[in-house]
Amino acid sequence: MSIEQVLRETLEKILASIEAPGLQSLTNESNLFENLDSLTVVDMLLEAEMQLEKATGRYVTLADETIFDASKSPLRTWAGWVAYVESKHAG
Repeated sequence: MSIEQVLRETLEKILASIEAPGLQSLTNESNLFENLDSLTVVDMLLEAEMQLEKATGRYVTLADETIFDASKSPLRTWAGWVAYVESKHAG
């Protein structure tokens, strides 16, 4: 399973328990940062870390100083989030 597939499944799981109309049809430009509150972002990060560890056999911390920075967050676009996580796992 690809990293993007794991992230998509994780987001779908998170969205099942909240209302986020702006994320109902996910595109590369979908803005997670604006559509999820901070607690939901933390839940998504933890769930993604756990699911990625299961899928890859390797634990990688996804949170850093940019996650909640409005101008730098990789969560500003779905494509940015996927690229960010892929780079974390590559490095």
